[in-house]
Amino acid sequence: MSKKIMLILSLVTATLLLVSCGKKDAEETSSKLVGPLSEVMDSLYENAELSQDFRDSLADYDSGEIPSESAEYLIGTTDVAYDESFYSMPLMNVVPYQCILLRLPEGTDMETAKQTLVDHADPRKWVCVEAESVIVENVGDVVLFVMADSQTANALQTAFLALGE
Repeated sequence: MSKKIMLILSLVTATLLLVSCGKKDAEETSSKLVGPLSEVMDSLYENAELSQDFRDSLADYDSGEIPSESAEYLIGTTDVAYDESFYSMPLMNVVPYQCILLRLPEGTDMETAKQTLVDHADPRKWVCVEAESVIVENVGDVVLFVMADSQTANALQTAFLALGE
């Protein structure tokens, strides 16, 4: 009788473990950022641990939807399709910085798209200055593509990933 009870308890425990693991995976893949990407960018800047100098310089940054004629320059390729875009970068390129959000179409192979962005990133595109870091992350269907100094890039990456939690 005790062997049956042990077997039943083992099966129940294994089932609970499998169900809870499956539930966690489903929750992770269903993380989604809602709202216009301009609002996601605002939230990103609001929540990131950025230097005061960086925050002060944001007033002189340009931002908006990526014009089709600038897409290849900004993201480095035309091989990544997106439904929505939003960029933020200095008006004067003496600072090697850009932050781009892309909402990719449903069914896009996210890992391939992110790798394409990494492969085509040009942290020296500003000619006289170079970004220290290139970071490409996603939460759901939204991709963060940032080129900046390491401290700023890491702060934005952390804040972006936190938006999906």
